[in-house]
Amino acid sequence: MIDSVKKNKALVSIIIFLLITNVAMLVFFLVVNKPAPRPSRHEGMTGMLQKDVGFNKQQLDAYQSLRKNQLDSMHTLFDDLKKAKIDFYDMIYEPDMNDSLLESSADNIATKQKKLEMRMFYHFKAVRTICTPDQLPKFDSTLKKVVMRMISRNGK
Repeated sequence: MIDSVKKNKALVSIIIFLLITNVAMLVFFLVVNKPAPRPSRHEGMTGMLQKDVGFNKQQLDAYQSLRKNQLDSMHTLFDDLKKAKIDFYDMIYEPDMNDSLLESSADNIATKQKKLEMRMFYHFKAVRTICTPDQLPKFDSTLKKVVMRMISRNGK
């Protein structure tokens, strides 16, 4: 009888220990060990300009102004490109679709993509004019990384 009481106490102690350990691990993973929030593209570029290139407050304000104008125009371009691609791929369902219409639709996508790329090019060129001569090499190096992220498949 005493032997079974000791076994029960030991089992209860082990169960309590495991329960406390599980709760502690749960608290650690859910509360304490939260991953840092990933910066948005805007915060990422602003942070890079400030940290890597060395932009000061006036330069960051000038960048914010350029960025706002850029975003306003880019939203329209992205929406137009998206619609052109949807229209292009919707042609799959047309039974009597001719090649000239398909070519025309693909050219429409290419034209919209070209506008988007040109707008991005001139935006980066404008941001580059904000740099001091000492900052240009740092900006150019940072811009190469940004462009590689933009054009690579997985964003790395």
